Amino acid sequence: YAPFYEAATDEFPLPGLAASFVPQDLDYLDEADAWLFSGYQAKDGPSPLYRRDADGTVARLTVALPDGSSYQGHGSAVTSTDDYVLLAQEGGYLVLDAREVAAAPDGAALQPVGSVEMDFSPAFMNVEDGTLYAGNFYFPGDYETPAHHRIVTPDGTENPAVVYAYPASDAGRFGFAERAERVYSIPAMVQGVAVTADGQMVLSCSYGLRSSHLLAFDLGRTTVDGAFVADGATVPLYALDSRSLAADLKAPPMTEGIESHDGLVYVSEESACSKYLFGRLYGAGVVYALAL
Repeated sequence: YAPFYEAATDEFPLPGLAASFVPQDLDYLDEADAWLFSGYQAKDGPSPLYRRDADGTVARLTVALPDGSSYQGHGSAVTSTDDYVLLAQEGGYLVLDAREVAAAPDGAALQPVGSVEMDFSPAFMNVEDGTLYAGNFYFPGDYETPAHHRIVTPDGTENPAVVYAYPASDAGRFGFAERAERVYSIPAMVQGVAVTADGQMVLSCSYGLRSSHLLAFDLGRTTVDGAFVADGATVPLYALDSRSLAADLKAPPMTEGIESHDGLVYVSEESACSKYLFGRLYGAGVVYALAL
């Protein structure tokens, strides 16, 4: 993975690894000048939300659900706006108050202000330039997607998953439109999405011990390739394939969350957690930043 390490810089340690935390996603929270990390516990227990402040202080938070139980979801995605933090759950996502997340002391239990249902359970989400991107994960046999999500693109690629794009809307749900504005057809094994300032959609693809790949697609080279029914409405479909692929960077196994911030792409890996351990042999217990 020499090309990856040559391009990447070691930014800071992943939180919670010594406490059996299995990190899945990361997000830069502007409200607090802090980083958020979602995931789950290798052993039974609430799925924590970690906040790493600018001075390196780490707070471990939990989410208290309305029925009195604690959130124990996979923590596959976390993202934020100026007002809200969105945390993936089965069938959609929970909505937290961003100011409460920013100010919560270590050990606090956060109460959601609402939730949103989606057409599918999001495996990854990211808010980029006022748009919420949310997509699903495909791996044959273990993680299937609906038949209409599996599309053969114009260059012959079989893309088995999708990303919905929700524009900002004051009349919508917690700042976003109730229906997707467009849909992207994407490859298998996508764990995260980010959109860079120069118009590239970067997908983090991984599963198991396979090498991960950071795929960068030039959105300026995409065209409408048909239509897709999302949230009950017909919207434009854009297929990401070789026609718009700008870069394919091989990365260490289990590269998961991805975030675009300050002109760089930040990535996290789960292979150094106590559930897997092997990532500690090649420095996977940190957040890396790189330009693509």
